[in-house]
Amino acid sequence: TALQEVASRHPEDNEAAQLAIATEIAMGALRYFLLKFTRNTVIAFDFQEALSFEGETGPYVQYAAVRARNIFRKLEDRGEAMPDYRAVLTPGAMARQLAGDGNAELWQILMAAAKADSIVERAVTAGEPAHVAKYAFQLAQTFNLFYHQYPVLAEPDPERKAFLLWMTEYLALQLERTLAVLGIAVPSYM
Repeated sequence: TALQEVASRHPEDNEAAQLAIATEIAMGALRYFLLKFTRNTVIAFDFQEALSFEGETGPYVQYAAVRARNIFRKLEDRGEAMPDYRAVLTPGAMARQLAGDGNAELWQILMAAAKADSIVERAVTAGEPAHVAKYAFQLAQTFNLFYHQYPVLAEPDPERKAFLLWMTEYLALQLERTLAVLGIAVPSYM
């Protein structure tokens, strides 16, 4: 089923590449589905639910990570270089970008992404990988909210664009790290 979906979305790719991507999606779907439940939960595996790109599923979380990577791919395709964050995002620049009532959402997004290590630690202490799976889903939702509210590549202000790219990179890194803890790969496309 994953292979059919990949082949329909990317017919230009060869069969071996399509199979590799489909395998990553299918494995991510299976692992996420099994890990999202707490240890004492009886699981009734639902194939359609597990492979869905919507809702609390592995492909949904993988897609958020792929979407973040695509921002950087599009930036490169435009011939634009990644900004030098240290040079552009000075303490004053960061303060400007995070100041004001309108940026409370950005603070919330950053705080959500910053919880990755504590969530993993809590999951290990409790012996509950479901904590990491739930966090990965919440972080994917957070990234998707950010993606829709802040058009990173369309931002005309260079400082703001650098800040949004930095946030995208940070969110992507945290999301990919969380998926790696779950043993879920991030496909190159979906």
